[in-house]
Amino acid sequence: MTDRRTLLKALGGGAALAAWSRTSLVHAQGNMVTITSLGGKWEQSIREHFIPLFKQRTGADVRVVLGAPPQWTSQIEAQPNNPPLDAVDNAELFAISLADKGLVQKLTVDKVPNLADTPDIFRKPFDDFGASYQYSTSGIFYNAEKIKNPPETWAEFFERGGKGEFGRTITVPDVSYAWAPFFIWHYAAAQGGSMENLDPAYAGLKKLRPNLVKFWTTALEVERMIVSKEVDIGVLWDGRVHALMAGAAPWLKFKRLAPHSLITLSPAQVVKGGNEKLAFEWVNTLLDPEPQLKYFKLINFTPTNAKVVIPEDMRWQIMPLDKGVTPPLRDLAKVAPRMVERWNRELRS
Repeated sequence: MTDRRTLLKALGGGAALAAWSRTSLVHAQGNMVTITSLGGKWEQSIREHFIPLFKQRTGADVRVVLGAPPQWTSQIEAQPNNPPLDAVDNAELFAISLADKGLVQKLTVDKVPNLADTPDIFRKPFDDFGASYQYSTSGIFYNAEKIKNPPETWAEFFERGGKGEFGRTITVPDVSYAWAPFFIWHYAAAQGGSMENLDPAYAGLKKLRPNLVKFWTTALEVERMIVSKEVDIGVLWDGRVHALMAGAAPWLKFKRLAPHSLITLSPAQVVKGGNEKLAFEWVNTLLDPEPQLKYFKLINFTPTNAKVVIPEDMRWQIMPLDKGVTPPLRDLAKVAPRMVERWNRELRS
């Protein structure tokens, strides 16, 4: 429990008949479901792409709570007998915490039919107590007008950045970012380290520090710095960079560095004790191929339903899953508080 509190503080914290039967049960449970969303384009997609389909199928209303996974997880944990949320769009470590504490329901194909078309990699890390409706992969963004020879590997990124080859124009995620432990593990693993040996990650970050504009704390912050050209190179997710490339920052490029990219998931969960029937229907809507494709076109994060057909002109954006890595989540959860403590000791001084 002490480790959990430390981490939270640091991080911010017949098909037709079957469909008819599910809808009938949902209507009997009430007409409102409370769900979560990040802000910006995420909220836009939730309201424009997912909610209309959900309302069409259930006749129910949707209340959207904006925020972030640490906040939502804390709210659910604080009110287990009267949860303020019915479904939560979570981050991996917080999703596992809720599952271990018995605060979320297991997803099954009879309650969430689209689960059948969601590959195991997006479900099994959570033992089906959550399923991800999208995924993204890590890499570097860079200003192609200024950086003509970007690094090829993570080791090269840290080495050249530390030597000042890119100038004082670099940014990478701060430890307060919800996925910071994932990045720390990945920086280490990509340079020969491991969960037991994180030294390569901290050594690389120490090299970069003199040439950092700052550690970014939210993705919206780094996007602002990119568009204003305060930074020329740094670490970010593929979908966010591709969206900027197609819009406000056409000079930008994205590159996945060797030996591999980090894959991150967004597990959707049904909160125990809430309006569970509508929450199961909401998760089923998140896993539906129709709104997932619309979501991808707007946000560029890759859909997980195997039935989604990606437009040919967008297929170049998607990384094959076998080129990505994910940490062992339960092992990461154990060491994450020590990652934060070491960061504060070695990189904030």
